[in-house]
Amino acid sequence: MNDTIQPAQVPGAPSLPQVNLLPPHVRAKRKIAVVRVWLGLALLVVVLLIILAAVVTVWEKQSAAADLADIQARNDTLQQEQLQYAEAPRVLRELKARESARAVAMSTEVLWSPYLSAISSATPLEVSIDTVTVSQDTVWGGSTSLSAGPLSTPGTVGLVNINGRAQSLAAVSDWQDSLSKLKGVVDVEVSSIEIGAEEDSVYYAVSATLSLTSDAFANQFVTEQ
Repeated sequence: MNDTIQPAQVPGAPSLPQVNLLPPHVRAKRKIAVVRVWLGLALLVVVLLIILAAVVTVWEKQSAAADLADIQARNDTLQQEQLQYAEAPRVLRELKARESARAVAMSTEVLWSPYLSAISSATPLEVSIDTVTVSQDTVWGGSTSLSAGPLSTPGTVGLVNINGRAQSLAAVSDWQDSLSKLKGVVDVEVSSIEIGAEEDSVYYAVSATLSLTSDAFANQFVTEQ
């Protein structure tokens, strides 16, 4: 039995020697064809990228145009609202000016009805009031109060003259004390006392004056700071 030595097989190697018998120009054409395929694929990728970039650009442009339209619409709405409320600042200025004018005009206001009621309540039963005359400082007329003397309280804003009748001198003194306790009243003085008679009744005719301070002002329109 003859033993024949078989050549060793290399994995992946052709079992038999192979020779490329194609002419060189054929091999060159095949290589060129492969290159053309890769170039075509590369060109296709570039075209796709350009189309994608164009789509993104168009989308961004449309989105920007939509945002601009929204902003313009909002701006138009705000302008319409601004026109709607354009009168508000002017009205507020006029209102503030009128409030300031009212505060100045009413700064010397005295609520005489309750004040005269207070004077009446401070009058003893033995005394009756015949007449009351008032002179008061005003914004337009300036100071009209008269100083009762060098010892009078400075800065008074009004003067009240009262004529009445008292049954006794003690009642006159009590009346003077009661008037001095009223708010905003200073310098209560009895200027004259005369004895009078009527239907067999003797009385004392009294003339008194009292000065008013700024505490007598109502201050209804003064805004607290």
